[in-house]
Amino acid sequence: MNPKVIEAVRKLSATSFQRNHVVFNEGDQPDDVMYFVFKGEVGIFKKREDGEHQINSIQPGEFFGEMALIHNRPRLASARVVSESAHMAVMDRSTLLKLAGHSPEFLFYLLRYAIKRLLAAEDKLQSVKEALDDEKERRGR
Repeated sequence: MNPKVIEAVRKLSATSFQRNHVVFNEGDQPDDVMYFVFKGEVGIFKKREDGEHQINSIQPGEFFGEMALIHNRPRLASARVVSESAHMAVMDRSTLLKLAGHSPEFLFYLLRYAIKRLLAAEDKLQSVKEALDDEKERRGR
């Protein structure tokens, strides 16, 4: 992460959470906050027919929950501390806007990271599509 971005985020108040602390649940109404992980690991989980599956791992220097600041829609996944503990900063919309105004690097970092995740999701979808197409082709023979 860019040193200016780190400096901006470090000014936020941070809190420690223990293993299995649920940050938010899939389907929760948006609360206009996102989270930055300073220490520990947070798992992102999606419900499926056969149970809950971890779909992502958020490491120190990364963030999650930004969709709640952008769209007024229920949470798309659950977030839970999976390490012994995690030290995280909580950022609301007004703080995000203030930081964005003072640090263009911060806004650029958020945008770049969000696009990186979007591209990774697109790659996964393409892989699934190819696997389904291969399966259809095998069954069609």
